[in-house]
Amino acid sequence: MSSRDDNRPRKPLNDVAETRLRLEGIVASAMDAIITVDDDQRIVLFNPAAERMFGLSAEAALGEPITRFIPERYRSSHGDHIRRFADTGVTSRQMGSLGAISGRRENGEEFPIEASISQVEIAGERLSTVILRDITERKRAEGALEESRRRMEGIVNSAMDALITIDSQQRILLFNPAAERMFEVSAAEALGEPISRFIPERFRAGHDEHIRRFRATGVTDRRMGALGAISGLRVTGEEFPVEASISQIEVEGELLATVILRDITERRANEEARLLLVREVDHRAKNALAVVQALVSLTRAPTKEAFVVAVRGRVAALARAHTLLSRNRWEGADLARVITDETEAYQRPGQVQIDGPRLNLAADAVQPISLLVHELATNAVKYGALSVESGRVKIAWRTTADQELELTWLETGGPAVTIPTGKGFGSTLVSEVTTRQLGGRMDIDWNAEGMSLRVLLPGRNYRPALSQVRRSTGDADAGGSMEGKDNGGLILIVEDEVLVAMELSDGLQQLGWEVLGPAASTDEALTLLAKGRQPDAAILDINLAGKLVFPLADLLRARGIPFVFCTGYEEVGEDDRYRDAPVVRKPVNLNMLGSELRKVMAEAA
Repeated sequence: MSSRDDNRPRKPLNDVAETRLRLEGIVASAMDAIITVDDDQRIVLFNPAAERMFGLSAEAALGEPITRFIPERYRSSHGDHIRRFADTGVTSRQMGSLGAISGRRENGEEFPIEASISQVEIAGERLSTVILRDITERKRAEGALEESRRRMEGIVNSAMDALITIDSQQRILLFNPAAERMFEVSAAEALGEPISRFIPERFRAGHDEHIRRFRATGVTDRRMGALGAISGLRVTGEEFPVEASISQIEVEGELLATVILRDITERRANEEARLLLVREVDHRAKNALAVVQALVSLTRAPTKEAFVVAVRGRVAALARAHTLLSRNRWEGADLARVITDETEAYQRPGQVQIDGPRLNLAADAVQPISLLVHELATNAVKYGALSVESGRVKIAWRTTADQELELTWLETGGPAVTIPTGKGFGSTLVSEVTTRQLGGRMDIDWNAEGMSLRVLLPGRNYRPALSQVRRSTGDADAGGSMEGKDNGGLILIVEDEVLVAMELSDGLQQLGWEVLGPAASTDEALTLLAKGRQPDAAILDINLAGKLVFPLADLLRARGIPFVFCTGYEEVGEDDRYRDAPVVRKPVNLNMLGSELRKVMAEAA
């Protein structure tokens, strides 16, 4: 600001020299490059901003053709443009009216520019002035914005959830590909439509009220699922469950809302299947307990010990059947496997032969047939062919012309058969299982050389396969009958379930084993190992109050002490070192457990 009194009259700008100086000052101080060329397109004015823009002094630029600062590939079109501009008689073009053009710095670098052009005739000479603005930064910003827009579009288009944006009139402004797939309609058809088109009619009034409250409260978003259970409507008319989140934002004075929708049809189906599975597991567990309760209540025996043996055997038979069903996802079990599992604990090597086509029992038939074979096997051990070394049992099955399953049990080489005068619980169980539960028929012959049984079961109890099964069950290391005694040995029992530990300890001692423990934890087992003599073998529960027993198994293996896992798990676990370790499933068959102990002790000897 000048110190001169502003009220004093200013000197008129009629002095040519002063006017020229002022114009030169304006040109020199301009932020944009100003270049004036003559009719030959040679530079007659090159201001400081042009020097900075092109990296060349005015002294070097004056007299040069302006094409020096235009990339070579644009020079011919530049000449045509100037010619047309002169021919039209237009005196000026505003900034940016020339469209996207490029400049070339003295070092060869190209850069984007925006330009205006004007022309004037002075003393018969036509001069053109170009004002140039370097828009490198603007282009960079525009490029970044465009890249951001493309990325955002990519995110929206690749989203797995449906994204729908609506305006204040609830008309659709954005409808991404996931929304197209979800509602089975194209974005072109959906844009401009009210969002209520995709809401079942009975929910539309509630939706409108919800949106009104949402806008009125000023809440900017609601998380996924916060809207509760809602339904969508495909263009086919199909309703389906969705989970939704909603957010709103004001853009240029307009309130926009974006809804993110997730189709939870599969999840809902999985939840329903899980609930059905839980109910089914609950049903089967209670049914199993009811069967066990009935077995305990109905079992009769002359002594407590005999009662325990009978109940334990029947419960173990149910458990083995349950294990087979579990392995096969409750879709049934192989008949040969059922028979083998129920006879191998009660025979000497080669005493039992089985013969028949390979077939799968229906799920509902597995436990009844397991009990049937178990009762026949225990009866043979007590009174029949399996009570002596010379005895043999042949179990065969076939399918008849009427598609019935014929199962035969034939005993030979045993003691002379005495026809029973009464009917015990075992005989009753065999009869009831065959006729009532399996819907079949049964014939028993009390031949002097051995009892024989023929059972005919309806076809609903099995599914046939193609191969044949013919083999003797048992092997050279199999144990003796239930009445046999083991030769002894010190066994470490590691089991955290008190009742199970007591049962194992008592049962093994009755069979002639010595027991170390039982220990309820790894630490307790280590204490027992530190105090006394080393055991000949060990029985290890895999899960001890939530802790795996494998560290103890590692220690026993390092000391050369063999062990058998005793568990309710179908698989030993994820530890590959023990995938092939011997396993006895709970509830435990003591004869089978004794057989496994003898095997591992013989292998370690």
